[in-house]
Amino acid sequence: MSGGWNTIESDAGVFTYLIDSLGVKNVQFEELISLDPDSLQALNPLGVIFLFKYPTGEKPTTDKPLDGEFDFAAVDSQDDEERLWFAAQTIQNACGTQALLSVLLNKAGDPEDGGIDIGPNLGDFKEFTGAFPADLRGEALSNSDLIRETHNSFARSSPFTSDATRYAGEDDDVFHFIAYTSINSTLYELDGLQPAPIRHGDAGACPSEIFADAVVPVLQRRIERYPAGEIRFNLLAMCEDLRVRAKEVGDAEGLEREEAKRREWRWENALRRHNFVGFIGEVMKGVTAQKLEEGSHEAWIEDAKKATQKRVDDRKKKGEVGGDEMDVS
Repeated sequence: MSGGWNTIESDAGVFTYLIDSLGVKNVQFEELISLDPDSLQALNPLGVIFLFKYPTGEKPTTDKPLDGEFDFAAVDSQDDEERLWFAAQTIQNACGTQALLSVLLNKAGDPEDGGIDIGPNLGDFKEFTGAFPADLRGEALSNSDLIRETHNSFARSSPFTSDATRYAGEDDDVFHFIAYTSINSTLYELDGLQPAPIRHGDAGACPSEIFADAVVPVLQRRIERYPAGEIRFNLLAMCEDLRVRAKEVGDAEGLEREEAKRREWRWENALRRHNFVGFIGEVMKGVTAQKLEEGSHEAWIEDAKKATQKRVDDRKKKGEVGGDEMDVS
């Protein structure tokens, strides 16, 4: 397999089975369709992953972010309990997995004490990179065969794109994943394209119990910096496996609903891995032969052109991105 990283979708099923494949226990993702603090807090979230259109024409700043404050000390701390796991993004297309790892590796610990069982593979990776500076952590992540191959296994199969790095120009639409989570009762934004974690609010002012109330205004301020018609945002909450919660309270109906969701996710992920081009080609040959025999080939082509143009126009109006759009009103 090539050493490149492929693009993955902002999808709860993709992210859930990605971390499951890496050995993480009892954690899943849920997609949020609105910025509603109550709906988010009801999931008792460990953090959120936010997808947005990256402003390629905007010059990064190293002194002060547009919102919040850089916390260089949290990365450089000599205290293992106080030090954040933060990595610089050093390769394209890795930001989705990097964002979810930014939450997982900062929440790793004994489940009995409220931590996440991240499994032996990620546990070894965290221990290996724990004392590294942010840039070396990013290089270690980019060069991890296990993490890269797991990430790439959830990319859509396509014979028309390569996994070679493509650097976007200012006119290209580029989308970027970042994470928000509460660490040491402090709200942090973890973005590998920034020089350090970004602290929002005072240290110690965001225990996990009020994470939703703290993060939603931050997300709203970010969204408000975009033109009013921009709706291409996606928000995923990382939370405890909802099947575990359903079992604990004896919610048989909820458990079956979650199991059905998992079956659907497995089916969708299987479809992502399959290349249907050969099958589609054979179907088109058969249909084309039939249309030629019937004498309706030209009319069929014209109808197809009109239908395709309508879909293109509808997508432009809607502003589609890889994941359902979030209600930001």
